[in-house]
Amino acid sequence: MWNNSFYIVIRDFAGKCHVERICNKVFDECSESDDKAHLKLEKLHVATLLVYNSVNKQLFSPHKEPPSMSTIDQKVAEYKRVPMVTIDRIEFNRLMMEWIRKDLYVVLANRAVLAFVAAPALAVATKRATKDVPHVGKAVAKVPTPLLFSLFSVGLVLLQDFRVG
Repeated sequence: MWNNSFYIVIRDFAGKCHVERICNKVFDECSESDDKAHLKLEKLHVATLLVYNSVNKQLFSPHKEPPSMSTIDQKVAEYKRVPMVTIDRIEFNRLMMEWIRKDLYVVLANRAVLAFVAAPALAVATKRATKDVPHVGKAVAKVPTPLLFSLFSVGLVLLQDFRVG
């Protein structure tokens, strides 16, 4: 049970949950009105661009370049060899995650770096700011600075997810 919940936290931490929501929304927009369960391969390029556009707007981090037209065409040709003319939601999400995964690691690294750079300053500032506050100052003074550093690091990483809607 703990391993499963830990996996969910790590998955959300890496931004995958947000990308999955974006993929589902784009899939619904691009699929045919009479068949919402499948996306035509001709619309894969447009859907990919829409996913990357939304990801770049919502996940505030370095701009992510969508795969090239030739990469998408190769994937479409690969599907047509099977022979397929549509893909389902699960395959679409898997494909988008495959293409965007390397960018999510950059997002994760940026979040961790920001948290580990800012956390020591926040820990020291918190100790200084609470020194003269009755009752609180004594309690905060007893908490070791490395523990505050760890708490601020985790808090900063998790708080960065709240800005994404």
